[in-house]
Amino acid sequence: MQALNVLIFGSGAREHAIADSISKSPLLKKLYLAQSGNFKLGEVIDFSDYEDLAQKCADLNIDIAVFGPEEPLCEGIADIFRKHKVPCIGVDKKFSQLESSKLFGKKFMEKYNIKTAKYSVIAGEAKQSKEFPLFPIHHLPIVIKADGLCGGKGVVIAYNKEFAQKTINEFLEGKFGESSKTILLEEFLQGEEASLMSLWDGKNLLHFPPARDFKKLNKSPSAPNTGGMGSFCPVRLNDFGQKKLDEYKVQLEKALKAEKADFVGFIYSGLIMAQSETGWDWHVLEYNVRLGDPETQAILGHLKTDFLEILQSALTQNMDKIKLQYNEDISACLTLACEGYPKKPKDNEKISIPTGEDIKIFYAGVKEIGGELYSKGGRVLSLCTKSKDPFWDLKNFAKKIEMKNKYFRTDIEVR
Repeated sequence: MQALNVLIFGSGAREHAIADSISKSPLLKKLYLAQSGNFKLGEVIDFSDYEDLAQKCADLNIDIAVFGPEEPLCEGIADIFRKHKVPCIGVDKKFSQLESSKLFGKKFMEKYNIKTAKYSVIAGEAKQSKEFPLFPIHHLPIVIKADGLCGGKGVVIAYNKEFAQKTINEFLEGKFGESSKTILLEEFLQGEEASLMSLWDGKNLLHFPPARDFKKLNKSPSAPNTGGMGSFCPVRLNDFGQKKLDEYKVQLEKALKAEKADFVGFIYSGLIMAQSETGWDWHVLEYNVRLGDPETQAILGHLKTDFLEILQSALTQNMDKIKLQYNEDISACLTLACEGYPKKPKDNEKISIPTGEDIKIFYAGVKEIGGELYSKGGRVLSLCTKSKDPFWDLKNFAKKIEMKNKYFRTDIEVR
């Protein structure tokens, strides 16, 4: 195989983990970074807009561009790169609506009989009403979802009518701008969750082992959702769960083929094993059109196969020749955040990280001043390792990190 020039777009811990994995590949010729953070693993490309970046990548003979965050994908960056003949791993603007519009995703699921929660829709013009029907077909609690992108914070579970009404009003009145001017009211499903990351090459799907993400800020049922406070991979499924997951994989692949989806990119299926009229099965809670964060950190830690080789095989439609191999131990990621996250994080605190321990550290919200690291956002670091009890190691390491106003979950474990 030829040596490859690769671009990574994005500045979070997910992109840091992707860049770290690719930087170790013998297939790599040179690594370039766009909108990168402080991980300093390649040459940074400055650009004015997506057209400018795509043209610069064409001039640099970039062989593979990988987009991490959802916003550029939903804005059509992959379409622009393909117009400039730059091979890229990223969904096109049409299918990015699987993530950018919860309603689009629901209609996709309905069209192909993919199991999901029952729902109803309230459009922005309904905000003049003082009362909204709280689901004639559902009971409390209910799930309130903004239709558009909200950085992982546009989902609220309401356990009483008053809180539901208040949340609905806030959403429709523009809490998340245009993203919450249309909302979905969804039945509350209970069960074990799993995140399935799949790579689509235009013809076939390649699936990574299921991971589990801890979205809640803490273990309280009423705790707010976050971008993710930790994850592990793989999730060990019983025979029934694996059988149902295999059935879902076939169903999703058939749906993408029926839609004639011709992009090369990732599909994230947020799944829950829940009971419906037809019995227990995996239901789709949401679709994303990129790798998850922090699941990516856990999955890449578990993966032994060269990740860059996998990406190249997708672009050449040779994924059937890839035999995925994994480490035996469980791989996990623990998020260290600023106290007050996700509402009002207390940032700009100096960070001192112990050395000499077998923990991988990826930067999320970090800035460098005078050679020192400081927190600059809600989620600050992804702490990653693999062992038989990885969260025990990660929690102990997190305690040793010196950072005023730090926060991490002490209760999460492999389950």
